[in-house]
Amino acid sequence: MVSHSGPLSNENTVRGFDAMQVLIAEDTLLMRSMLEEWITSMGHTVLLAKDGEEAVELAAREPFDIAVIDWEMPKRNGMEVVNRLRAVARTAYSHIILITAHDEASRLISALEGGADDFIHKPINPAELMARLRAGARIVEMRQEILRLANTDPLTGALNRRAFFDRGEEFLARARRTGIPFSVVVSDIDHFKRINDTHGHAAGDEALRRFAATCRAAVRPFDALGRMGGEEFALLLPDMALRDARCAAERLRTAVADVLVESGEASFAMTVSLGAAQVRADATSIEPALAAADAALYRAKAAGRNRVELAE
Repeated sequence: MVSHSGPLSNENTVRGFDAMQVLIAEDTLLMRSMLEEWITSMGHTVLLAKDGEEAVELAAREPFDIAVIDWEMPKRNGMEVVNRLRAVARTAYSHIILITAHDEASRLISALEGGADDFIHKPINPAELMARLRAGARIVEMRQEILRLANTDPLTGALNRRAFFDRGEEFLARARRTGIPFSVVVSDIDHFKRINDTHGHAAGDEALRRFAATCRAAVRPFDALGRMGGEEFALLLPDMALRDARCAAERLRTAVADVLVESGEASFAMTVSLGAAQVRADATSIEPALAAADAALYRAKAAGRNRVELAE
């Protein structure tokens, strides 16, 4: 039996955190519809799966923050779905709530040890569901902040080296699966040591921040910027052949040349040199492409800087 007191009132809607994407996996149409109604009334968006297999397939395609999964489902039961989600990097840190009619302590403990974060017992009370989702959203936000701090360069907000290579492997796997070209760009702020020596390290830090911000504004939202060290940055450009990567690099070069960096009493312009390379279709790593782009970058510097060169 399902406890249903109608849509949650405005007094019970989400407060204090951003709306989440919630995956609902429930094989009963009535229960799935009720969960959708309750969760969307809280301000969240939902992804719907009618069984365990569809839940796994949907999770592989669509990002989500919280999953509400029925334990008893055809094709894959709830714990099998949980095990699969925990085994995949992109869903490993999602918050997973199991819907269960079980109340045996041993089974619930096994489920928690197996990867579930929380439970909702049948019959479901909408107020309890709201409370569980609010708690889950707080945990998701804390996890996201921890991951952000662990994966980004604190000065510029770009990905750090480890996170950049992790993202590169994700893009490479997608490129191998789809056959769509994938390119990388390596860039270096010209005469960066001169900026530090002339205007001070605070001005140099501001130049790095402005460059990263300019780069993010010049590329697509799903492209990835990483700080490789010092004044050297790299871009991952999925679904982009080398000729298009050159256009993207030229846009960035022009945008950087238009920036006026201001720090204290200092005010100065800067330029950037860039090298671009396409990742080979049979590549097992992005490192060869990065090395090729880096070699192109050094040719750009040797040719006078403030230019784009392509890998040979």
